[in-house]
Amino acid sequence: MFYEYECDGCRTRTDRQFRMGQAPATVKCEKCGKQASRVFSTFSLSIDGAIDRKSTFGESMRKRNEAAAARMRDKKPPMRTVAHDYGGGDIREA
Repeated sequence: MFYEYECDGCRTRTDRQFRMGQAPATVKCEKCGKQASRVFSTFSLSIDGAIDRKSTFGESMRKRNEAAAARMRDKKPPMRTVAHDYGGGDIREA
């Protein structure tokens, strides 16, 4: 697991990998050499053999986009702007 540490001197944050439950409370800062204390933050978990969410999500989004494009093909385009007010009464044709 990765554990996050923040240096007491330069406030640099860094990640270190240790086995679960074996991470020390402090480590040496790579930048300034002072002690860095472990901080609590979010974590990530990787499970072998899990569903490949990235490809599953991408495939469903591709299908949704194709369906939306098919619905839009039959619609008329929006009306074209023929004049625009640029402020101060300055109106020009588009």
